[in-house]
Amino acid sequence: MKKLLFLLLASFLVLSACGDNEQSKSEDKKENQSSSKEAEKGENKEENKQKEITKKENSKESEDKTTLKSSNDEDQSETKNDQQKSEDKKENKPKPGTTDKIPVELASTVDGDTAKFIYEETKASFRFLLIDTPETKHPSVGKQPFGQEASDRTAELLNNAEKIEVEFDVGEKQDKYGRNLAYIYVDGDMLNNILVREGLAKVAYVYPPNTRYLTELENSQEQAKSEKIGIWSLNSAFEEQNNTQNQAKTENNSNSDPTSSNNFNDDTEDNTNSTTENTTTFPNCTALRQVYPEGVPQDHPAYESKHDRDKDGYACEVS
Repeated sequence: MKKLLFLLLASFLVLSACGDNEQSKSEDKKENQSSSKEAEKGENKEENKQKEITKKENSKESEDKTTLKSSNDEDQSETKNDQQKSEDKKENKPKPGTTDKIPVELASTVDGDTAKFIYEETKASFRFLLIDTPETKHPSVGKQPFGQEASDRTAELLNNAEKIEVEFDVGEKQDKYGRNLAYIYVDGDMLNNILVREGLAKVAYVYPPNTRYLTELENSQEQAKSEKIGIWSLNSAFEEQNNTQNQAKTENNSNSDPTSSNNFNDDTEDNTNSTTENTTTFPNCTALRQVYPEGVPQDHPAYESKHDRDKDGYACEVS
């Protein structure tokens, strides 16, 4: 009986020990699973963090590329714009044989057939092609009839124009005084032709091949003549001036002995006077204007380049 009880007690203890082991194993298993899950969560968290960092880096790299591309596009755009401006500037230059009209800005007016414009970013003097207006301040002929009217009309048209353009012909672009030779346009109308049509200018200085609008100007001149307007109302201010000069020459000849020897002496005297005039110099424009109030052109004996500051072929002119 005791033996039996002992066996039962031993069996109970064995079973109890096995149960504890199973429970311990179960708890260890749970603990291991929990640790594994924690570790897995940690790994996932680290992985997600790394993905986030990678994503941010990719995003920043993408932004940098976009910025770089945008910058390159802007640089290319600026380069294209510069090239376009350069091409446009080249296109604005006069092309021989074409009727290109080049926009300019008025700097100042000089007289009926001359003005100064801002051309290619520089102030330049322009002489109107194929026409001549009466003088207003010439040192030898003085003021001719309708000279002031022509000068005022030119100033009026140029000052009131919204758009001024110049057009070169196929021949010489400048005269001997360095003035640009061109047809002038005010709001699309040729100023040269307006002056001729209104009898304030005549067709003159015709030097082929700069004759593109010669026929048109001659037609306008014939109309002005037939209507006897402006200079043609006086049988031409120019003809009147020429007649006056011819009359003076005739009077001089009539007062002298009409022999070849006397004519030679007259020529010699004229040459002597000319030589004397050629030696006349002035220290400044103030002194020059005391003798020649309106200034002097480039072919005048008193002309000196130092007095022609704007290099328009006219020294000490009154602006």
